[in-house]
This record gives sequence, C-alpha cells and structure tokens, in this order.
Amino acid sequence: MIWQYSPYFIPFLTCGCITLILAATGWRNRSYVGAKSFALLMLAVALWSFGAALEVASADLATQMLAVTLQYPGIVTVPVAWLLFSFEYSGREHWITPHNLFLLFVVPVISFVLVATNPLHHLFYSSVSEQVVGSLVYADISYGPFFWFNVVYAYLIIYIAIMIILQRFVFASGLYRGQMMAILIAVLIPFFVNIAYAVRQIHGIVIDPTPLAFLISGFAVLIGMVRYQLLDITPMAQDQVLANMSDGMIVLDVQNRITSLNAPAERILGLPLKKAVGVPVETLFPCPAQEAVFPVTSDLRAEQIHEMEREIGGRQCYFELRCNPILSRENEVKGRIIMIRDITSQKIAENALALARKKINLLSSITRHDILNQVTVLLLNIDTFKDTAEDPAIRELIRVQENAVENIRHQIEFARDYETLGAKAPQWMSVSEIFGHLLSIMGTYSITFIPLMEDIEVFADPLLERVFYNLVDNSIQHGGHVTTISIRYEKTPEGITILYEDNGVGVSPEIKKKIFDRGFGTHTGLGLFLAREILEITGLSISETGVPGIGVRFEIRVPEGQYRIRS
Repeated sequence: MIWQYSPYFIPFLTCGCITLILAATGWRNRSYVGAKSFALLMLAVALWSFGAALEVASADLATQMLAVTLQYPGIVTVPVAWLLFSFEYSGREHWITPHNLFLLFVVPVISFVLVATNPLHHLFYSSVSEQVVGSLVYADISYGPFFWFNVVYAYLIIYIAIMIILQRFVFASGLYRGQMMAILIAVLIPFFVNIAYAVRQIHGIVIDPTPLAFLISGFAVLIGMVRYQLLDITPMAQDQVLANMSDGMIVLDVQNRITSLNAPAERILGLPLKKAVGVPVETLFPCPAQEAVFPVTSDLRAEQIHEMEREIGGRQCYFELRCNPILSRENEVKGRIIMIRDITSQKIAENALALARKKINLLSSITRHDILNQVTVLLLNIDTFKDTAEDPAIRELIRVQENAVENIRHQIEFARDYETLGAKAPQWMSVSEIFGHLLSIMGTYSITFIPLMEDIEVFADPLLERVFYNLVDNSIQHGGHVTTISIRYEKTPEGITILYEDNGVGVSPEIKKKIFDRGFGTHTGLGLFLAREILEITGLSISETGVPGIGVRFEIRVPEGQYRIRS
C-alpha cells in the first residue's frame, strides 16, 4: 500500500464518524417510527464515507479499488434505506415484508457481487487506470453496462421515496410539515449532488462528494428530531386510519353519488368499493325520511342526523347516520361525508330500559290510583266525622289527621310528577304560552300579571310549565298579599336570565338557599325542589335573589343556545 495526503481524507473521515454516531442514535431510539431504517441509512453512509476516505488516502490502484469494493455495500444500501424510511414514516410499514425486502435487495446484492468480481467479466467497470491530478493519484474508472443499470435502479427507488414523502407533505400542516421539510432536505441534497457527480464523471471528475452531502442529510434529520419531534410523533397514513375505523364512512359528491367508502361502510352496505363508486347513495338506504339525511332544499352546510335499521347477517342492526358538508376554501359545498355508527347495543339497551320503565310506571300508576282512592275515602270519612264532633280536642285531632292525609295525597301527586321527569325529550317551549295557561289561576286571586315584552322560547324538559306553576303557587300560598306578578328577562354573557317577581313578603335571607331542598317548607316542601330538578335536566339553574318585604325574585339562568327570542 502506498499512502498519500489528500484534502478530502479528513472530511470523509469526519463524515463517517458523525454518520456512525447518528446511526447509533437512531438505533437507540429504534422504538420510534422510522428509526431503524434511519439507523440503516446512516450506517450505510458511514461505510461509504470510510471507504471513500481510504480511497483518497491511498496512492496505489489496488488499494483504491479495494476501497471502492468496500464502499459498495453502503452505496447500494442507501437508496433502499431511504425507501424503507419513507414506507415507515408514511404509515406503509406493512409493505416491509420479507418478500419485498428480498426483491428490493436483489439488484444491490448483484451489484456488490459484480463489483467484487469485476476482473472476471468487466460488467461493472470496463476499464480502470491511474489518473494524476496535481500531486495526487486517483483511480480513473470507465463504467460498464451494469453500473448504469444500478444507477437507474437506485435513482428510481429514491424517486419513489421522494414521491411518497411529497404526497404526505402536500396534505400536512404544522408540526408534520416541518418534519417532512427536514426529510426532503435530507434526501434531495445527496440525490442532486450524486446526479451532478454522475454527469461530471463523464468529463473526468473522479471525486464523488455524495458522502459529504449525506452529512447535511444527517444533520437535517437531527434538527427534525430535536425541533419537530421527528421519529417520535409521525403522521398516520390516512388510508390506514380509515380502514381501521369502527365507524363506516361514505364520501359523496354534490350529486349525492358515492366517491369513496371505507371497509366498515362496505360491510354495512353489503357493497364493495368498486361497485359502489358512482352509485346514488339514496338507492342504498331504503329507510323512511330520507330527506332528513339527504336534503335537497335545506342548507347543505347543516349537519343532518338520522337513524337507520338494516338487517346484516340475519341480525337486525341499528345505525346513526351523520351527514356533514365538505367545504372548499371558498366555503362552497364540494360534497359530503356520511359517518355511520353502529348503535345496535345502545338501541337494544334503550328498548329494554323503556320496556322496564313502562312496566314499572304501569305498576306505580295502578298502585298510586288505588292509594289515592283510599285517601279519598279517608278524607270523606274525616270530613263527615268532623261535622259531628263537638269536643274541641277531638276536632283538633281530626284536623291533624286531615292534614296528614292531605300531605300523603300531595306526596303521591309529587311522585307522579317526579316519575315523568326526563321521560320525554327536551323541546322548545314558549314562556308566554305557559303563563297564558296560568292566567286563570292568577285571576282567581285578583293578581295582576305583567307579561314579557318579547316571547322567549326555552329548550327544556316538557315539565317546564310545572316550574312556573310552582312559582305562581308559591306566591299565592306564601306571598302574603301578592297583587302583582311579572316576568321579564335580561341578557348575560352566558345567555339570558328569566326573572320571575312578585310584590309579596319575599323570602328571609336565612332560608333563601334552603327553599330548594327536598322537604323544606310549611306545605310539602316538594314544589321548588321539583322545579330545580326539572331545570337541571337541560342545564338550567334557579335561585332566589329577592329583597324581604318587597317580594320574591326567582332567577332562571338559561345558557347560550338554549333560548330563542321572538317578537
């Protein structure tokens, strides 16, 4: 061996050491996505760099060709490592199978064998001679046909890797876009440097700077790891995510024709993707109220929700369909997405619960009816006995018994009301209409009513009317001298507050918070408790903030989105 000092020796040696460290870093983080292929890539570059350092440091042709032979395992591995990295990063790791790895490494292995045995066939190098540049001696290699075949193969693999990363880059944003920018810099710089070297090689340029370009690649990936969490957080492949969804997904164009659907949707529809594309979706949903799911005249930007029954495999299944628009950047409807969720288990549980509740309600209704009949008999007997009793002590005892029986009757009626609490779905209810039903009660007690200037509709439990009835009844029973009841509202940052006020005696400060407790009060102590329970079903709340001696002031707070103000 004859040695020479070359200015390229230290850069190549440094590049080999740094990429070897990067390979070790990738291997230590091999649990991350793409870390193993990155380690393989850096190891290949390190082998290439150390071989290049040996090549430029030797002055005899035999040692230089030995160095070239030692470089080629790294040279031919680099393109494959890039492709494997792109597979892993883009979520296509399922493509990395033993069969595919064998196919990918066939040409690299053949290339290395041909390089090692080139003196026997000259397929990789047609000729090799010494070339003196200044005081340095380099190997002047004329390449054979298989060299160019290997070059085309390597460039094709790198091109595929670039296209895979670019495909993800176009649809990425934020963190992932930074990651992919680092990867593209890492792959494109050595790619173009190598192309430039291959072209200049024809004109006699003999130093291949590609390993030095890979040093930039390593640092680009390292920056991506530090700043953009590259190899730590990676984007999931969209097709893989859609295929593994438990919900069905159907993509429609503006004419309601299917353009795509995932595997669960194929199972639900009983139709494969190839046959479903282009089919009007209405023909695949033989269910009533199709206009609710596929509206023609309504706002296409609004979410549509509908339930559908379908028999699959001899089993009746229930599905919830949610249809949402696909909007362009100009906010134009370009199509729609239908998400199909299997709610069979939920529906079965709901039906079973409804049936059980129906039976319990029937039993309660019969029992309550029988008890009330007996209470009525008791009250009639007490009333009759009261008229015949002359002893004041006996009359007082009868009065206590009568009050106890009346309380029993009120409590049974409360149980009836509480039983229906939340049984029906919330709905929009007019406050003015509710008080319209209560005018006759207030008129009986000569109470003047001051109504709302604007009608308010509240989205609440249908028992909302019972809430205002209890407030009016509370004013009549406990207000003392109530002559006026008013209803108005105030807007707040959280929504609105409905204010119910009277001009009675009000509520003393020490019992303001207790009046909504179950059993508190001089009567049954259940009216205001029930009112609070009814309101809380839909997120409304109530409190009393009146001034004692001036009147009560009940504040019902209605959140944003649960009220509508109408003229």
